[in-house]
Amino acid sequence: MADWATKDEALIERIDGLLAAAPVRRKNMFGSSAWFLEANDMMFAGAWGEAIMVRVGAERTSALIEAGDAESFDPMGGKPMREYVLLNADRIAEDDVLLVWLEESSQFAAGLPPKKKKPRKR
Repeated sequence: MADWATKDEALIERIDGLLAAAPVRRKNMFGSSAWFLEANDMMFAGAWGEAIMVRVGAERTSALIEAGDAESFDPMGGKPMREYVLLNADRIAEDDVLLVWLEESSQFAAGLPPKKKKPRKR
């Protein structure tokens, strides 16, 4: 099991501010916060300590990791999430750069089919 990142309230507030006008909602996830599109309920980004994980698709994930521009997002240790990359605090220090990543990841997630609702247990 991987070590869980410590929740970074300042980063969460920063992301909330950048996404204030976007049709998204924040949920608790991985002991921190993640953002989901309202249109299809797909997660596209999440705070992970001082870093952020973004959903960009398996091909883009591989390319970013191979180029050294991002790390694999592996919250469980040994089971990387293949459509997500982890961007450390240095890579998202500027709001305009962080916003580009949030836009790319939300656009990718917008192209996914709506999440199927789980049947309610009675």
